[in-house]
Amino acid sequence: GSPVVGRLATNSFVVGLLSAGVSVAVALPIAYWLRYAAGRWRLFVLFLITATLFASYLVRIYAWRSILGEHGLLNDGLRRLGIISHPLGFLLYNRFAITVALVHIFLPYVVLVLFAGFGPMSPALLESAQDLGANALARWRRVVLPLIAAPAASAFLFVFVLSASDYVTPQFLGATRDVMLGVQIQANFKGVGNWPLGAAQSFLMLVAFVLCYGLIAGGLRLLRLDRIRWST
Repeated sequence: GSPVVGRLATNSFVVGLLSAGVSVAVALPIAYWLRYAAGRWRLFVLFLITATLFASYLVRIYAWRSILGEHGLLNDGLRRLGIISHPLGFLLYNRFAITVALVHIFLPYVVLVLFAGFGPMSPALLESAQDLGANALARWRRVVLPLIAAPAASAFLFVFVLSASDYVTPQFLGATRDVMLGVQIQANFKGVGNWPLGAAQSFLMLVAFVLCYGLIAGGLRLLRLDRIRWST
């Protein structure tokens, strides 16, 4: 019932939703290109994507502090191009910086999950849809998205759960108003030693994640039923 906890939970939900949504939206065309259009570049690009996973979690967070800071790479580049005369201070220590870092951290995993999801989808399906008169938008809406919905939902949940419960990134890239529930839980356990409150908040966060899983699973089931009804 605490308004502070409610605000922290809202921050966690918004950051988790933004991180998961952006990650899936960016990874979907990349995975599609790798599966159907990359050709001989496929293994090389997959190697580059996999190689990014060897970078430490904290190293990537510090890298974004160096990029988005007032004297960072982005501000220095914009000043040299004459676009700005003063550093853009709003790029760092806010929800935007947290979301950018989390998307960068989890994007390789989402690309690999969606690439694997595209694996069983034969190119003949898209060719058949094109032969039947479906344009690119119709092929994505009627063929690609329904078949990739389950892997995309799994990737979305993966990023959402880990982003919403993250407590390291908000401490390095966020401001006081952007503190998330994971930071409060960590403070209850290690800061003030209030283990019962920390455990209760952790359990409630787990229940919220289970509810999100139930909602997405129910949505996928309805989508599957609509597909069966449409095909019959």
